[in-house]
Amino acid sequence: MEGIILVVATRNSGKSKEIKNFFQGYPVEVKDLNDFGPIPEVQEDGRTFEENAYKKASFTAKVLGLPALADDSGLEVESLKGEPGVYSARYAGEKASDAMNNAKLLEALAGKKDRNARFSCVLSLAVPLGQALTYEATCEGVILESPRGTNGFGYDPLFLYPPMGKTFAEMTLEEKSRVSHRGKALQELKDEFEKVLKWIQIRLTEEKKLRGMGEEMCHH
Repeated sequence: MEGIILVVATRNSGKSKEIKNFFQGYPVEVKDLNDFGPIPEVQEDGRTFEENAYKKASFTAKVLGLPALADDSGLEVESLKGEPGVYSARYAGEKASDAMNNAKLLEALAGKKDRNARFSCVLSLAVPLGQALTYEATCEGVILESPRGTNGFGYDPLFLYPPMGKTFAEMTLEEKSRVSHRGKALQELKDEFEKVLKWIQIRLTEEKKLRGMGEEMCHH
């Protein structure tokens, strides 16, 4: 089986590193958006993680003509009615840094007893014609009052995973991948990866046929 190129629809190198790690040993070459020239930005204006993940995956697959995997994930804090949710990456503003987002979250939770939260992740794997597979998972935890650890990215330093007594930022990549929302969603995808690769190949073959037909129509 010839290798398939799979594009992870992100410029976040932390995210693509976690995903590349997962697919070692499969006949798939993982690239991310940094491997391509400038392509238009997707408007992430979906109301759910699933809408955003599918928008990013299908848009990237169409533009690059390659199967694309997009992840939309975020932190949902109970006492903040599920915020920051789909706005997790830009909670403190469009160009907010992780540190600014973390500071805003701590401010929002100041004095609150209930600090339960969960990370949610939806993965969408789309082909250029628009069909997609979806995987989702969550991870429950607690938001600390100050950051701990230097690994990971995003809200990892504030997110305590009680069974291990560590924040995501205190875990190694291997530890985090075993228990995190993204790790679990990727594991679901990986468990079915043989089938997924077949699915991708069938879809890409269909697309070639359609393209061939389209080209024939143009020549008539």
